Amino acid sequence: MRSALRREVGLAVVLASVAGYLDAVGFLVLGGRFVSFMSGNTTEFATFLGTGDLAGVGTVAVLLAMFFLGVMGGAVAARFGDPRTTVLVVTIVLLAITAVATSIVDPDLAVMVGMPAAMGTINATFLKQGEVTIGLTYMTGALVKSGQQLVDAFAGGPRWLWLRNLGLWMALAVGGVLGAFTHRLTGVTAATWIAVGVISVVTVVVVVVRKRAGRFGSQHHHYRETTVIGNPDEPEPIS
Repeated sequence: MRSALRREVGLAVVLASVAGYLDAVGFLVLGGRFVSFMSGNTTEFATFLGTGDLAGVGTVAVLLAMFFLGVMGGAVAARFGDPRTTVLVVTIVLLAITAVATSIVDPDLAVMVGMPAAMGTINATFLKQGEVTIGLTYMTGALVKSGQQLVDAFAGGPRWLWLRNLGLWMALAVGGVLGAFTHRLTGVTAATWIAVGVISVVTVVVVVVRKRAGRFGSQHHHYRETTVIGNPDEPEPIS
């Protein structure tokens, strides 16, 4: 059980770092717009709408819409084959298409459409009963959980549990630094291909591990009769 938990934590940390990497690349290409952080984009959308900046509204609306479609695509992908593997493969395909498109059309347009769709999709990697248990592209909930768990530690609770959620936030931050550095050195196309390569390697490892554990192809998600409103990136398997 502990080894399985460590694998889950490790996978979440690696994918969160890739998400931070891609968000930084997208942020630089789009001049300060996010391809994965939809809370920030929603604030921008509302601000542009309130100030009458229709051009800004249109750009952010595309990002929001593509992320939402990506989330839907991830939920659909998780219903076929081995859920986790299928989601990762779809993410790889979307990023590969984005990388190719940056060499054919305006890179801004390619990133604006492709990256948020991929980021929405990858959030279905950790899916249980039809709901995300670990959000990979946003870390507000992880920070909240970490702070709460740190207080619990001082009150006699688990001593180091808070570090797991803080680690997810740190992974996103470190990935962002690497993404910015790589974009500066190589440009958006090569930077995106690097992310494709990393997720491809991760996917192969996931397939091998899940087959050895006898979990490959197992389905763990179903519709819920009721919807629970809460923190979507509260890492259930980690906490």
